[in-house]
Amino acid sequence: MKHFFRTLFLLCSVSIFTACDREGSPGPVKVTFAIEAPAETTRVPGPDPAAEQAALHWTLLLFRDGELADYGICSSTGTITRELERGSYTAWAVVNCPEERFRPESVRTEQELEEIAFDLGDNRLPGLLMAGRETLRIPEDTDGGTRSIPVDRLVFKAGIRKITVRMEDPVLSARPFVLKAVYLTNCPRKSLLGRDATTGDLAPAGAWANPMGYISDPSVNGLVSDSGIDAGIASGASHTVSHLFYGCPNPVGSAGDSRSRAAWTPRCTRIIIEATVGGKTYYYPVTLPATQRNKTYIAEEAIIRGLGSLDPEEEVPGALEAVFSTDTEDWSPVFQIHEQS
Repeated sequence: MKHFFRTLFLLCSVSIFTACDREGSPGPVKVTFAIEAPAETTRVPGPDPAAEQAALHWTLLLFRDGELADYGICSSTGTITRELERGSYTAWAVVNCPEERFRPESVRTEQELEEIAFDLGDNRLPGLLMAGRETLRIPEDTDGGTRSIPVDRLVFKAGIRKITVRMEDPVLSARPFVLKAVYLTNCPRKSLLGRDATTGDLAPAGAWANPMGYISDPSVNGLVSDSGIDAGIASGASHTVSHLFYGCPNPVGSAGDSRSRAAWTPRCTRIIIEATVGGKTYYYPVTLPATQRNKTYIAEEAIIRGLGSLDPEEEVPGALEAVFSTDTEDWSPVFQIHEQS
């Protein structure tokens, strides 16, 4: 079976101009950085892959010894050219992020860049936030070739591709089952450019989307929820519309999870299926492990076998079976396609 993997690269094509000053020492090196146009992708159910991989604009930041040496902003997928003194650099590419946050008056060091925080609502489709870095030495790592900087999305993707109703109790199977909504709960809103946020960064409940249940928020609704579905599913039938969402990484794993409503504490992100059975609302949560940027956590099928809980934080044993092909996969598909068999 063939799997398709695509990797986003910011490609820096390099032209070396040999110039000498009056004493014969080499002069600066002219480097042109460019974004390679997206490759065509195979469509799968869910969001358009082209929207998930789109690079609408990008910022280049170059650091020497941790200090900002140069930067450039491109309002499209065009090129940025800089003349650089010879030596070692760390090149950062930041894609689809608000440009005003990266101007020299705001970012003076690489450490300051890494600590820049983003809200989940800064992401768009198209226009998911992406970033990456690469070290290079000029001219050794650039002479006569192309330099590529790998870029990852700052969010993870999670969801369910198919929901099947298979009630084991014949009395329950006769009751109307209506899918009302699917959404993420306990989803961090905050992400840092250079690292995933810690539980300390995410302590207040306001740093989370849908803490302990669905809370409508226009700034993130389209990223973390599908509401107002109202789809009836007959016993033995399936709802085959994918429900896929995006969230900032959550460092909380099963060992640190909490279901208490007495007070908010950071806890695992959950995918919630909200439905009515015989007119009464029930919840079917799927608890995720600690999530990481640029990873996917997608259940190929969720099978409803009984009545869910009355609280989205609680699970009823045996009520739901979530089938994952793997627990976690790299969400690397972006630009170039590499085929493996």
